[in-house]
Amino acid sequence: MSKTVEARLIKELESNLALLVYDIPYPPKVARKDFTPWFSWYDWSTRMLRCMGYPLQYSVIIIDEGSIEKVKDAIRRIEDKRKSINRNFKLDIPEPNIRVVRFNLKTKADAEVLLEIIRKGLKQTLEAFIDDVEKQLRDGKDRTRLQERIKKFLKKLRSQDFLDLMIKDPELRSLILQLEILTA
Repeated sequence: MSKTVEARLIKELESNLALLVYDIPYPPKVARKDFTPWFSWYDWSTRMLRCMGYPLQYSVIIIDEGSIEKVKDAIRRIEDKRKSINRNFKLDIPEPNIRVVRFNLKTKADAEVLLEIIRKGLKQTLEAFIDDVEKQLRDGKDRTRLQERIKKFLKKLRSQDFLDLMIKDPELRSLILQLEILTA
């Protein structure tokens, strides 16, 4: 990545960031079939929240401050669906705890570290997906289905990438190209 691109990214990271922190109630460890709607709601909710930005840990996402309204909309949808499931399936799913914390990094070094964490996270995600696709190709899986899966995966990843690292970083671009070539 060029020094000017990196400098712009670091400048962008020094302000306008927020953390999306969530705790979605997990169903009890009893007869799974009795709690299928709860499991579905849990999976749907966590997937939606993880797509809002760059996942740092399982329930911590870095988001652009400009996407806070989208987060509020997602929270409303999650809550509406929870209430509907509780009413229709006679369940008692507790309220999720979803919060947004705005912050500014103190130093340029903080922004550099955060950029590297995000970049490494994207790189590891892409490498793991490439390994999985290569294994499926060796096992003789259908190329057309794999192409569709890759397309969906990249679309999801691009929607999370508010810094456009997948375009700006040559190493990440190379991994994406490698992924697209696998099923070409």
